[in-house]
Amino acid sequence: MSAQIIEFPMNRVRPAQQNNRPSSSYSSRTRTAPQATYVSRPVAIARAILGWTLILGIAGALLVGFGKQVQSAQAVDSETSTSDVVEFEYVTIMSGDSLWGIAEQYAPERDPRDFIAEIVALNNLSDSVVDAGMRLALPIN
Repeated sequence: MSAQIIEFPMNRVRPAQQNNRPSSSYSSRTRTAPQATYVSRPVAIARAILGWTLILGIAGALLVGFGKQVQSAQAVDSETSTSDVVEFEYVTIMSGDSLWGIAEQYAPERDPRDFIAEIVALNNLSDSVVDAGMRLALPIN
């Protein structure tokens, strides 16, 4: 296969025209700073109040949540008034222990469900699941 050479008359080509746009190189481009927008004084005050309200609300929520976690077990019987103090003793949960077994061991004469409810209330537990190593306060009657 052979290539065919085609001659093009150069006198028919127009010369390139000059562009009036500046070149696209970074050195010749001048950048202008973005123009600041005007915010009226009432709008600025409203934004500041909203911002500080959000910040203080979040900080307050964090402090309340932290305070609830730090709160220790209170020795108050939930069925009677808050002025009645309940005597209690501490027990460390061992592997394989359950609240039902602890209720049968420490209060064999009582209904285990009532004793478990008192343990949950006394220790501020969210449910009746206990893990090994937990230290629980048990009411003494």
